[in-house]
Amino acid sequence: MPTIPSARSTVALSADELIPLDRVRTRLAALWLGAAALIFLTLVIQSLRLVYGAGVQEVWGWILPTLMPSLGMIVTVLGYTALDPALGATVVRKSYFTLAFWLSASYLALVFVTIAIQPFSPANPIELMRMSNLWLGPFQGLVASALGVLFVSKRHQ
Repeated sequence: MPTIPSARSTVALSADELIPLDRVRTRLAALWLGAAALIFLTLVIQSLRLVYGAGVQEVWGWILPTLMPSLGMIVTVLGYTALDPALGATVVRKSYFTLAFWLSASYLALVFVTIAIQPFSPANPIELMRMSNLWLGPFQGLVASALGVLFVSKRHQ
C-alpha cells in the first residue's frame, strides 16, 4: 500500500528553487519605492500645475491609502531587520517571490495607468480615480497578502 505524505512532511527543494529572504525584500522594496517615487512625482507635478483644480486634496486622499500601507510595511520591516544576523539564513521559494513581484508590479502599473490615462479619458480625473478603486481595492488585498508573508514572516531555517 503506497504511503501518502502527511501535511507535516517536508519536501526537499533544490538550491536553485530558493532565494534568500533579504534579497527578496530588497528587490520588492526597490520595485515599490521606485514606482511610488514615479507616481508621487507625477502627482506633485500635476498638483503644482493645478491639473486637479480644487480637487487636489481628494487626489492625494486617493493615492495615499493606495500606496502608503504597503510602503510603510516595507520600510518598517527593512529597518527592523537591518541588524538581524539570522536573516541571511532564511530562504523562500523563488516561485513565491515571482508571484509577489508580478502582483506588485501589476498593481503599481494599474495605479500609474489610472493617472496616465486621464488626459485620454472623457471622465473627470477624480471620478476616474474613484472608479479605479473597484479593481484596485481587491487587487491591493492580494498584493498585501503576498507582501505580508515575505515582510512579516519571522521563520528562520
